[in-house]
Amino acid sequence: MRLDEVDTPALILELDAFETNIGRLAAAVPGRVRVRAHAKTHKCPEIGKRQIAAGAVGLCCQKVSEAEAMVEGGIGDVLVSNEVVGAAKLDRLAALARRA
Repeated sequence: MRLDEVDTPALILELDAFETNIGRLAAAVPGRVRVRAHAKTHKCPEIGKRQIAAGAVGLCCQKVSEAEAMVEGGIGDVLVSNEVVGAAKLDRLAALARRA
């Protein structure tokens, strides 16, 4: 498919560069820190799974809806790293915490 044929929004990445970057991070920090990758930019469970496979302990998300999407996509360790306000969102977060 040509790039101008891709419907937006769409996540497009250069796979070789992506895999190189994941490997560089994993090689730079073993035994020094525990990496918790942030899903804010990619918002993609498949990328999160690759980050975890490379050594991340889990993912960070900014919003409850992002965390829900990661858990639905198979990520079991998600930290919502921003404040959560409102009873409905807190209820959703509590329900999510029972699942992952």
